[in-house]
Amino acid sequence: MLSMEEIETGTTVIHKNTSLRYSVVDVGDDEVLLSPMSDPDMQDLMVPLPLFREEFASGDRYSGPRRGRGRSRGRRQAATRTVPSGPKVKGRVKKLVPERGFGFVRGEDGKEVFFHRSGLGTNDYDSLSEGDVVEYVVQEGPRGPRAENVRAVGAEAV
Repeated sequence: MLSMEEIETGTTVIHKNTSLRYSVVDVGDDEVLLSPMSDPDMQDLMVPLPLFREEFASGDRYSGPRRGRGRSRGRRQAATRTVPSGPKVKGRVKKLVPERGFGFVRGEDGKEVFFHRSGLGTNDYDSLSEGDVVEYVVQEGPRGPRAENVRAVGAEAV
């Protein structure tokens, strides 16, 4: 886990699961703004500080995920991502904040839930608009309920 002393503007960090390199642009009280170094088409990323500290490593010290030894050596193994479990909920996108990479959905029960672009597929966030009907799974996040696996499902009434 990164310590606060290692997080400063200009530091190179690497996402542990994807091995993508980012440069720290700004450090706030509870969020870190990252700029991708590998692909100019990728957008900047605003990451909550606790998530940043868990999922990113200093670019100087990180050598990538440990690979198992034995018969599978040399073959690339698929990344395993824990799939959120629980009932699927339908709702509508109430608000999007594209420059910060998050939004809110209002479920059929009237409850509003936060979601982050990291809880969607690569291009799914950019294709969402306020008012879109979506399906998602509610998970407990570091700051309360959070919508994961958010995906547009069409224009059915909610």
